[in-house]
Amino acid sequence: MEDINLKMVDNGLDFILKSLDTIDKSDEDLKYSLLNLHAGIQLMLKEILYQKDWSLIFQKIEDADIDKLRNGDFSSVNYKMLVKRLKDECNLELDKKLSDKLNWLKKERNKAEHYQFVVSSDVLKSNIVQLLTFLIPFLKTDMIEKGYFGSDDDRFSKIKEYLHTFDAYVNERLKLIEDEVDEIDVPLQCPACSQETVDFIDQTDAFCHFCDEQIANFADEYIYHFVDRYSSIKDGGEDPLMECPSCDYETFICLDGYQYVCLSCGVKPTQDDLTTCSGPVCAEKIVYRRQSSEDEYEPSFCELCLDYFKNA
Repeated sequence: MEDINLKMVDNGLDFILKSLDTIDKSDEDLKYSLLNLHAGIQLMLKEILYQKDWSLIFQKIEDADIDKLRNGDFSSVNYKMLVKRLKDECNLELDKKLSDKLNWLKKERNKAEHYQFVVSSDVLKSNIVQLLTFLIPFLKTDMIEKGYFGSDDDRFSKIKEYLHTFDAYVNERLKLIEDEVDEIDVPLQCPACSQETVDFIDQTDAFCHFCDEQIANFADEYIYHFVDRYSSIKDGGEDPLMECPSCDYETFICLDGYQYVCLSCGVKPTQDDLTTCSGPVCAEKIVYRRQSSEDEYEPSFCELCLDYFKNA
């Protein structure tokens, strides 16, 4: 089998990428999005069977023949049997939402190929976009992470880049992750997709619910993409990066004039929680406001100024 390379993953990604060329065009061209997307996904799923056992991609396993495989002269497994074998032979059961959309795709593809194709472009695009919102995480979890192809594949990157700029996809993806994003106290912008769908994992990494990916060294990535220290200081403004009152790292930023966040330790105080130190040593370092009663505040000092007072 070493000399046989069906390149189903390569062809599958090519077909999926090709389907995006017509997804936002005329009604007549939209059918090619269906046909190409269906072909591409079928090939990706068949690759999983092929890697398990090459005979599994024959519709009738008893007809499996190595010469027929080499020549391409065989009946390939149909969709129903494909899904069954993925479950039985590969212990892979498709998510119900993805499965429902793949069943929709199969039916619409059959109409487009064999019967009269009558569907509005908005309905078709909406369903294709919904399918893709479930497909991308599947490809990452069940194919990339298991070594069927690499996360740096140029075609996969182009598919993701295109979808991130496609309004319909973005809206559907945001609806899909709405509950997760609502649970984030202060969602942050993602350096990869620019959506405000990022939450902290720990002091170095974060997770983007839109991309469905962990972001290593999030502070560095966020600052590189979104914080322009040079322009702010050059034009006489203040440095947008401040020292955090909790961890002392210079990764403390103001998002909107009221909400603050530290990109290192993840604290998210508001302007009401903060003030500046009025001590004699520091240059008005940002500190937490000290409240002695419900309506009164005590003077707030940083550690440097407190040490100064103790040693004076």
